Amino acid sequence: MVSIEDEWGEYIKISAFKSKNTIASYKNAHGRLTDYLEKPIHKSTAPAIIAAVRELASNPNTRASLLNVAIVFYGIYDKNNSKLLKYKTEVAKEIAEHREKSLASKEQVLPDMEFINKHLKGLFVAERWADFIIMWLMLEFNTRNADVDVEIVDTIHKTKRDKMKNYLVVRREDFVYIRRNYKTYKTYREKRFVFKNQLIKRAVRYFKAEMPPNSRLFLMNHNGDRLSEGSIANYLKKILPEGITESDINKIQVSEIESLADYHALEEMGKRRGTSVETLINNYHLKHAVKKN
Repeated sequence: MVSIEDEWGEYIKISAFKSKNTIASYKNAHGRLTDYLEKPIHKSTAPAIIAAVRELASNPNTRASLLNVAIVFYGIYDKNNSKLLKYKTEVAKEIAEHREKSLASKEQVLPDMEFINKHLKGLFVAERWADFIIMWLMLEFNTRNADVDVEIVDTIHKTKRDKMKNYLVVRREDFVYIRRNYKTYKTYREKRFVFKNQLIKRAVRYFKAEMPPNSRLFLMNHNGDRLSEGSIANYLKKILPEGITESDINKIQVSEIESLADYHALEEMGKRRGTSVETLINNYHLKHAVKKN
């Protein structure tokens, strides 16, 4: 009999190009659903899953996130997901109604991470290589605007020519993202993140091919020259979904973490962004404490 762990293992097999945050989010949602169902998702009936989603979440956006995970696991095992898709339509209506009510009360309603990730994928499909790299860095490392003012270099040594700038170092097997110019640098100092990602590897290669030979590679540039700091926010408006700012993306990410009650993900977000968990909780008015696993 396929166990809950075996079911999760099947998802891991197909998640090679998923970000760590996406995998963590799915693992948390999978855990919440299977804890409630007391069996693997694909071994549960659609009515039981729908009842679980309704019981576990009152916010329609959170319901949608849990339901999407259930649909993915039904798909992995070729289960008939017609009832789940029908309920997804109902939840979409709930989201629209919730959005209208919020707009009526003059509250800003932000999209969910599914919408943000679709926009990111669209940048890649459109071959907007620099824009894709910039937005990927923002999402993966929970950055502010200045953090993605990055120069691409091929050795760590070249990051020493200006010790107050940000760099993406392209190495044979991986990347090093070095941040020195960001809001809380005086508190957290230089931040270095080593990562591997095939889509970024491809995007960097194509971006370099577009630029003049032997030129410096600034992700945010005008005719090859680095943008001034005062121009960064306007530049990002052309990359992010219309009306969405860096701060909005951070709110969306914090809200998703809160909906999954994942304290460790909140800690990781604080480390990457360069802020404390307490600041995230206070600044974004989390409605309830997230649990420590």
